[in-house]
Amino acid sequence: MDRYHKEYQFSLSSILSFVWRGLLVGCVAGTIASVFRLLIELSLKKVVHLYELSHQQPSLLLILFGLSLVVVTIIGFFIQSDPNIKGSGVQHVEAELKGLLHPNWWSVLWKKFFGGVLAISMGFLIGREGPSIQLGAMAGKGIGRYFKAGRLEERVLIASGAAAGLSAAFNAPVAGLMFVVEEVYHQFSRWIWISALVASLAANFISMNFFGLKPVLYMSDRLPVLPLRYYWLILLLGIILGVLGYVYEKVTLNGDLFYRYLAKFIPIPSAFYSVFAVFLIIPIGYFYPQLLGGGNGLITSLPSSHLTLTAVCLYFVIRFVWSTFSYSSGLPGGIFLPVLTLGAILGFGFGLVGQGLGLYADNYLVLFLVMGMSGYFGAISKAPLTAMVLVTEMVGDFRQLMPIAVVSIVAYIVMDVMKGEPIYEALLAKLPILEDREVIEPTLVSLTVSDKIAGKYVRDLVLPKNVLITMQIRDQHSEVVSGSTRLNAGDTIFLVVNEPDIGKIRSLLM
Repeated sequence: MDRYHKEYQFSLSSILSFVWRGLLVGCVAGTIASVFRLLIELSLKKVVHLYELSHQQPSLLLILFGLSLVVVTIIGFFIQSDPNIKGSGVQHVEAELKGLLHPNWWSVLWKKFFGGVLAISMGFLIGREGPSIQLGAMAGKGIGRYFKAGRLEERVLIASGAAAGLSAAFNAPVAGLMFVVEEVYHQFSRWIWISALVASLAANFISMNFFGLKPVLYMSDRLPVLPLRYYWLILLLGIILGVLGYVYEKVTLNGDLFYRYLAKFIPIPSAFYSVFAVFLIIPIGYFYPQLLGGGNGLITSLPSSHLTLTAVCLYFVIRFVWSTFSYSSGLPGGIFLPVLTLGAILGFGFGLVGQGLGLYADNYLVLFLVMGMSGYFGAISKAPLTAMVLVTEMVGDFRQLMPIAVVSIVAYIVMDVMKGEPIYEALLAKLPILEDREVIEPTLVSLTVSDKIAGKYVRDLVLPKNVLITMQIRDQHSEVVSGSTRLNAGDTIFLVVNEPDIGKIRSLLM
């Protein structure tokens, strides 16, 4: 066990060691994600302006078309050289933490950065948040490689970087931690929550220096407190969001079939499927430039837009269909913000219906918009805690936590009853995993003893071959494990497993 001595020492480190690790990762990942966000915002604003000017100067439309083709061609070559930059990137981070994927951190970092800036800036309906999570994770991995960290410590740094990336993208540090625990790492351990929270806070501090103190979707001054007599409407909204969330998941998971069908008539490598997406995005840019990009500008403009219910339905259909087209083409961009945007449109439309029926005044429209974001994301991601905290932090009003929580859990339950999967896990299942025999080796992993195995003796556990439980830690005191060791709930155990089996072991024991 000498080869794991360094990792055991890491697990017994003082709290300050986790703090400085998190601080370093947060500062680096926060800077990268903030610059990424800033470049996209500045570039997208100029592209949208060019689309608006194209009504008076039609030649600009041809320029935008040609520029878009150049951009997707460059991105196609990036994808050919490193397929791990495709799409959101969250599923790639999950795959690495499960030992299924071992990307080159530097290759992913710079190609995802420039590819994401180019793709999102040209108006494709994809978000910056998924890429920000992957960029943060790769920054954490790079720091781990620089300090020659063991695999256990490296996984903690990767998870902390992912939390920092989301925090910087949304100015939501607590949501960054929650997302990693609930959706990415799937474990609430001492190392993760300390390191990831510090990283999220540091990244948020960096981001606030770029973008100011105001929450990214600040609406606190426009949000009324919902009277209890309207809570039945929250239940109805949650059911609708859950059903439509299930539809979104099925369409997104099968969106690549559209491009495969087109490729039968126009043979083109899959890395360049985004060429087809150019022909789809140009009409949207010309007729509805306000719908381009991830959608944060659209969300903040909805309350004062005076849109009719027909226009809201049209906006939803366009955003739903074209965001699926954009993501399924393989462009380096995510679904995080597009899902929140769709939820906001649904919530706003639901509010318009209630207002039209005379159930409440129009000042409640913005509250239904906010609940729509949380419920839709909570259903599709099947991460209701993250949805609640994220939307609350984004709008800057903790008074709405109760209605946000209710709609999120209802939408989640509906999604679960319909057998919907967490979207990122479903995307991970579709991810082609290329095994590298040079990196498939035994590694040390830590797990918190769950109720599933608490009270059992080690000899009673049915474990796959080549899995060995080596140590149990309680209150910083460690003991070597034998067959007669009794596992205590809440303690930490260490196992030696082959890296590709990490996910299997976690699902078996947790």
